[in-house]
This record gives sequence, C-alpha cells and structure tokens, in this order.
Amino acid sequence: MDRERMVDVGVAVVSRFGAKALSLTSVARQAGVARATAYRMFGGRDALVAAIVEREVSLLRAQLKEWSDTQPDAAGKVRIQVVETLRYIREHEALQYILRNEPEEIVRTLVSTTGAAGSTLIHQIIDAAIPDLEPEIGEQLYPDPAAAAEFMVRTIYSFMLIPESALSDDAAADLVVRAIVR
Repeated sequence: MDRERMVDVGVAVVSRFGAKALSLTSVARQAGVARATAYRMFGGRDALVAAIVEREVSLLRAQLKEWSDTQPDAAGKVRIQVVETLRYIREHEALQYILRNEPEEIVRTLVSTTGAAGSTLIHQIIDAAIPDLEPEIGEQLYPDPAAAAEFMVRTIYSFMLIPESALSDDAAADLVVRAIVR
C-alpha cells in the first residue's frame, strides 16, 4: 500500500468517524494493513494529518486553477473561485462531518502553524494559489495579489464556519469581487 492510498483512507476515516477518530491505528485497520506499516509511512498522527492537509490543499489548488481558467478576466476568475469553493466545501464529506460534529478541529487547523515555514493553513492556501496567478490578473487585484487572496480566503472560511447567511453564494462572490478587483 502506498502513502497516497493511506491518505485516501485517512480522509475516509474522517468522513465516517471524524477527526478525533483519526489515528494511524484506525487508518491501518481500515486500509487492511499492519499498524507498523502505517507508522513506517507517517511516524505519527501529526504527519498523517499534515499529509491529508497537504493533499487537500493540492486538490483545491488544482480546482481553483481549473475554475479560474474558464474566465477571461480578474472579476470572473475571483467570482467563480468564490462560488465554486463554497460549493466544494458543502460537498466535501470529511469537511462537513467535522464542521457538524467537531468544529473546534477546523478552527485548530486553520489557526495552528504547520509546515516547514510554520505558516497557518490560510497562508498555505494563499501561498499555493499565488504562483498560478497570471501577472496581468495580479495587477488588477487590490491592494496586491497576496492581500486580495488573503481577503478572499478569509471570507470563504467565514462562510464555511458560519454557513447561514442572508447572502447567496453569488452575492458573496460579487462583494468579494467589488472589494479586491480594481
């Protein structure tokens, strides 16, 4: 069994039982491998969680690029990324389980520093998205691409954490566009 498959099993464990149930033992059991195999691959739960987060950020990055590529201008790119990311969040089984049953785990993950640079998940997502930004689009973002991306990500996370809103996804996206696109 390879590391990627173990990450898939980890996400499945979270989808069914929650983040608190995630352990190398539970992943090994669900994957049908020896516990020692899971420990050799990851060393500990924190490394497994980091691998899951890294993979999920990578998948989201690919989706953001795919959605963005369908739009010709900065406003369209920002708008579709907000609308589609909110939909993506609502359809993500593991994330929804945690939001319903263990919201403190989401908050802990968002604000905890991880990775080599010791950055938060919000900043990891921003850092992952910025390299895909076309220079001519970046020039249209206010006050600058990194700050605009941070505003967009923080806004999306606020809707993720508190989904009830008087705003539709489209209205929220329009407000983000008005805030960050010149």
